Amino acid sequence: MNNKCTLYIDEAGDLGFNRGTQWFVLSGVIVEKNDEPLIRNIMKNIKSKLNMNNIHFRNMKYEQKAYVVDTLCQGRFKFISIIVDTTKITLKTKNKDDKPSFITYNFACRLLLERASWYLRDNKMIADIVLSSRGTSRDGELIEYIREKLLNYDYNQVSNVFHKITAKPAASWDMLQLADVCATSMFYFYEPNRFGLVAPCFIYRML
Repeated sequence: MNNKCTLYIDEAGDLGFNRGTQWFVLSGVIVEKNDEPLIRNIMKNIKSKLNMNNIHFRNMKYEQKAYVVDTLCQGRFKFISIIVDTTKITLKTKNKDDKPSFITYNFACRLLLERASWYLRDNKMIADIVLSSRGTSRDGELIEYIREKLLNYDYNQVSNVFHKITAKPAASWDMLQLADVCATSMFYFYEPNRFGLVAPCFIYRML
């Protein structure tokens, strides 16, 4: 019998080519259903300690980030990240309505789901997918892309280990806030701050 879990997906960085960040990170956090109550309780305690309604990692102070990462490591979860150097991507689209940022995001999503599916397959697990919602039509388009172009297309090498796909707002969904912490921690490993320095300490603590 396969263990049930959820793959929570969130991002860090900006895919606005030559206008956004150099690095874009798409992360997926795999949490078994039985482990969610503990992680939710950890998140609740963190927000109470920091007097916050939700955790948006990039907006927090350094010492708050360190506390969040260290405390979340009490929970049990796995995460996978796809890292994109936006300066290396040149796309020419045949359809003028196709946006390079959407195509790149979809490709990163494909890579993420492939790798997540291999982990789930090897560990005899089946997962629901929860995406961080943008509150736009893009949510539905991405769900359709995953369902029709990834999960039902053999050449994408995505194993048949996924079930339901939904999009939820991160501000009101604790587990997506966990995915935000993972994605942004990896982002800080690559993206220099305004002083030209990277901050690998957060991701090192989570490994």
